[in-house]
Amino acid sequence: MYAKPILVVVAAATLASNGTAAPAPVIPESKGIYRLPFADGTEVSVFDDAATHRPVGAIDLVGEPREGKVHRVVAAAKGTVMAIEDSYSEQQSGRAASLCRNNYLWLAHPNGEWTLYGHMATGTTRGKAGLKVGAKVKAGQYLGDEGAVGCAMLSHVHFEVAVPQAKDPIDKGGFLNANDERQRMRIPRFCAVPDHQLRKDAHYTASACT
Repeated sequence: MYAKPILVVVAAATLASNGTAAPAPVIPESKGIYRLPFADGTEVSVFDDAATHRPVGAIDLVGEPREGKVHRVVAAAKGTVMAIEDSYSEQQSGRAASLCRNNYLWLAHPNGEWTLYGHMATGTTRGKAGLKVGAKVKAGQYLGDEGAVGCAMLSHVHFEVAVPQAKDPIDKGGFLNANDERQRMRIPRFCAVPDHQLRKDAHYTASACT
């Protein structure tokens, strides 16, 4: 049941170097089952799911309502903080991802998978949450506030599950190394969600896994 491969359907506009349609990457499901990375009771909408996100495999989650409320981001499972960047403040929608300065936090989990929380508000991870690299966190523990820092059209959390390479797992921008074919990605599975899979435009309520 674990690590069942999923064919992520990619639009035909994705082309190989010879101009033909490139095959869709086959990305396995995550070993872990994770909670939605927002505080309990938060209504969460899916802006992009693992199939519609570009590049594929990641998920963009939005706390609702979208205006007038600060949404708290929490750990999707217990883990160890591996990397933090929360010093940036500029929203840079429209730039290539490699040119954007994103805020992010990576957690490593006991099952060997890592989770990424991207675009969080300036200073909320080191400051409000008081976290540093090497800190141990529990599932549901506060990590920072939802934001729109870096390559972001709107305030949201960019969420990924991955199995990084052991040496030099991420680059200075927080991107996975050795992931050109999305081979490090895993399709996130979530508790309290039908089939454990999130769907674009659907709404869910964040809660602890039981």
